[in-house]
Order: sequence, then structure tokens, then C-alpha cells
Amino acid sequence: MKIANTVKTLTLLGLTTLTLAAASSQADPGYGYGYYNGNQNFNPWLNGPAYQQARQQAVLKERQVQLGLRMDSQLQRILGGMEDGRLTLREASGLLREHLAISALERGYMADGRLGPNELINLEQRLDEANRRIMFEKHDRESVGQKGRPGDMNRPGDMGRR
Repeated sequence: MKIANTVKTLTLLGLTTLTLAAASSQADPGYGYGYYNGNQNFNPWLNGPAYQQARQQAVLKERQVQLGLRMDSQLQRILGGMEDGRLTLREASGLLREHLAISALERGYMADGRLGPNELINLEQRLDEANRRIMFEKHDRESVGQKGRPGDMNRPGDMGRR
């Protein structure tokens, strides 16, 4: 019985020692939340190529979502300009044609199932150009009057003359 108590005591003492050693071995290893070679928040697991690739893919996916939102927004701006008379029929049809060309280009780029970084940059540049054109056409003082022709009204200096 004395031997059994001694074995139990030694076993508990060994387990306690292992538990304390394990707890201290999980302390800050010098990266993650501390400093490592002068770099705060350095974590070798987050600097590997797999993490970087996943991060780049996430950024590309977010840019694709933003691209779709921009295209929808520009289409709404064109349609809104037509409704409130700030875009003539000729201006609106040109802008809509440009919008359809960008959409067709995007579909062509997506034929392989993904949108590459250079393709995304090209689409973003085309949307920037389309945005500038929409701004110009909406603010060029050409408007659709009551009869549906440009220049019927809302021109400076017309004073209501026909």
C-alpha cells in the first residue's frame, strides 16, 4: 500500500511538472504579438507564399465585385440622365453602346472562368473613361426639351424664345 501511494504521488508530481512545462512552452515565441528582428506583428505563418496568394485572390475578388457595382451604377446614371432630360437621345445611345461594349469585353475575359489582374485593370480603365464621358455629356448643357429635341429650353440666354 505504501508503494501504491508513492507511485500515485510520483505520477501526479510528473503530470504537474509536464503541465507547467507545457504552459510555459506556449508563451510568446517572439512573433505574432511581439517583436521579431525589429518587426512588430511579424508572423511567419502569414508571410508564406500560400497566404500571399490567397490574399491576392481575395483582393482580386473584391475588385471584381466593385467593378460590377460600378457598371451597375453607371448604367443607372445613364438611364437617370435620359429620364431627367440631361442626356439627348444621341448622347445616351452612345453611352449605352459604350457600356454594352465594356460588358461584352468582360464576358470575353470571363470565358476562361476567371478575370486576371491585367484584364481587371483594362476594364477599370475603360470604366474610368466611360465615367468621364458620362460626366461630360450630362453637364454639357445640352438638354431635351418638351418636344424631345435638344436645345428647346433650359439654354442660357434663350429667355423662353422659340
